Amino acid sequence: MDYQANTIAAELAKRTGARYRMLHVPDHLREEAYQTIMQEPNVREVVDMIRSARIVVHGIGDALTMARRRKLSDDTKGELLKDGALAEAFGYYFDRSGKVVHRMATAGLRLEDIEAAGIVIGIAGGRSKGEAIASVLRFGHDDVLVTDEAAAHEALKHI
Repeated sequence: MDYQANTIAAELAKRTGARYRMLHVPDHLREEAYQTIMQEPNVREVVDMIRSARIVVHGIGDALTMARRRKLSDDTKGELLKDGALAEAFGYYFDRSGKVVHRMATAGLRLEDIEAAGIVIGIAGGRSKGEAIASVLRFGHDDVLVTDEAAAHEALKHI
């Protein structure tokens, strides 16, 4: 829980005197549930705010680690492996070349929001994330990468 994006954002806002809004929507929704929840005014308001952000900060994760964390089906995990997914960021899964090979239906950021943002900051750390970092950087929309030395060295091996 300490490493969840919403926990970190809330703590950051608290320590800096800023405000924050949470979007309480599960990662997995059936299409009809997704469509219904997106009609809720409170959800719509937060989603519109997220999607109009000029500065976007997002995490970069290992594809299979994130698939397990999000409790994706074994079939979907098999497809990710078959398609060469190495990285996950904002609900999208990327292969070695930075191509999107899978997308989750999420209420949060979409590719067009990332492409429209003024500044996109990716965050990832640890040697194990090196290949995932390289994959997302090849996608080509991150302006800034925040990482550690071990992850940077490992990412460079894959670029």
